[in-house]
Amino acid sequence: MLPPTSSVLFEDREILVLHRPGRSDHTLVTFADLTFRPAGHAFWGREAAEKLDLDTIGFVAKRENWFPVASVEAAAPAVRKALKPRSIGYGYSMGAYAALKHGRRLGLGGAIAVAPQVSISPTDVPWDTRFHRFHRPVPHQGMAVTAADLAPFTTVLADPYDPTDWHHAQLAAQAGGVHLLRTPLVGHFAIWLLAGSGALAEILPPALASDVAAMHAVLRARRARSGHWFRLMGRSALRLGHARLPERLWHRAVELGIPAGVIENERTEAMADRAHRLAVEGRREEAAAICRQLAALAGDGAGLIGRVAHILLHAGAAPEAEVAFRRAVAGRPTAADLHIGLSLALAAQQRHREAIEAARRGHAALPLETDLTTHLGHMLIAGGRAYLPEAETVFREVLQRRPATGQALHGLSIVLARRNEIEEALALARKAAYRMPGSHDVQAWLARLLSRSGDTTGAEQLFRRIVAEDPLRPEGHVGLSEVLAVVGRREEAVAAVEQGLAALPGNPALLAQERALAPRFPGLAGRLRRLFRARDQ
Repeated sequence: MLPPTSSVLFEDREILVLHRPGRSDHTLVTFADLTFRPAGHAFWGREAAEKLDLDTIGFVAKRENWFPVASVEAAAPAVRKALKPRSIGYGYSMGAYAALKHGRRLGLGGAIAVAPQVSISPTDVPWDTRFHRFHRPVPHQGMAVTAADLAPFTTVLADPYDPTDWHHAQLAAQAGGVHLLRTPLVGHFAIWLLAGSGALAEILPPALASDVAAMHAVLRARRARSGHWFRLMGRSALRLGHARLPERLWHRAVELGIPAGVIENERTEAMADRAHRLAVEGRREEAAAICRQLAALAGDGAGLIGRVAHILLHAGAAPEAEVAFRRAVAGRPTAADLHIGLSLALAAQQRHREAIEAARRGHAALPLETDLTTHLGHMLIAGGRAYLPEAETVFREVLQRRPATGQALHGLSIVLARRNEIEEALALARKAAYRMPGSHDVQAWLARLLSRSGDTTGAEQLFRRIVAEDPLRPEGHVGLSEVLAVVGRREEAVAAVEQGLAALPGNPALLAQERALAPRFPGLAGRLRRLFRARDQ
């Protein structure tokens, strides 16, 4: 039951909106992050609001829904009525998106958006796949943030060294009238710079006064005395390979009040960050060496062991990854990513039947986990024709629950194409490509089906786009060459292969396509064979 100081302004199946009256001369409107859920009178930022006695309206999402327009539009009249003359929105990540998207809709004077997304639509942000699975075409129609959505004074806090967050921040700025406040080297954790009521008390006055310079000054000053900033800087320093600097930074974090146990955990996470970075850079043995240290330190910590296992797999150490995944699955049998990882580790060792069995066991334990189920389907496809009926059943099972699941659409398309049901396979491939515009595997499959169905123009356009976006992907060059050869443009087909080999010298698929395009002289070859036979006789 809500205490008398709180009231429900609005509620529907997507959101809950609470109002906590306060003595401040302005209203703070907060939007909860991805993981925060309704629980009595709780809302994101309530503790700080109570300490400062702020008049506060809290939006809480009931699921990972990015605060759909229809629900916020329905809540807007009650919110506008409750607002004081001055108001400002405030949110982090998913909540930061809402602070941007609904600022004008709610009549807010300003907004502070910390590490926001400008959209999670695969069409709008194909390069950011983190949240595509939460996108729903109907409630999220027109999801991208535009100038018409923004409050009159809007600020975005983001890390310029985090490619994904900074890309979102720049897109928000391009929408118009957004001031970017840099939070360097904190990654997606920029919110820690504003942790606590003291930080909120410092940042709100300049934000309400639309004073960007003063907000910059507050953030700079807070960095110097924020234990969280030194904690995050230590993690970043270790990730980048510094030897002594991380410990100096963490020592300062402890002096500023961060518990030593938190720093110990941060050190472990930073080691994992470093291992992952090394694996991405191709320094596999160095990455594996750090992973071995972490595995020895992990004890029964299935979360850390699981992360180590994923890094080992990325580093090409599949046997060690298998051992780590088995250990992690034993500790966290309900973690779908661990079952997927174990299956992939077995497949990387060419133990395909065991890989399928591992995926089957995971699916049996977690039948509603979409990613795990679609992984099983794709492993079955890789197993060969005998497994295709089971793969079809698996993909249809997913699509019955979640019809817009891109990987399931893609997988079912492959199954049907193997049965020469090209028309339906092509329709599914189009849907998969729409859902997953950033997946070049999915786009290349659509291009191949377009070519098979006679639409060589569409196939050529898709392959050219893949080559332009990812010149290090051989499938794009090979596919483009094949399509050009089919329509009789042999010189262009050869040029496409040569372009691919310039980017990927020695690639087997490109060399095979080069051989396929080599001129053949059957008459001459036949005469030479007869000549050599006669000589041998």
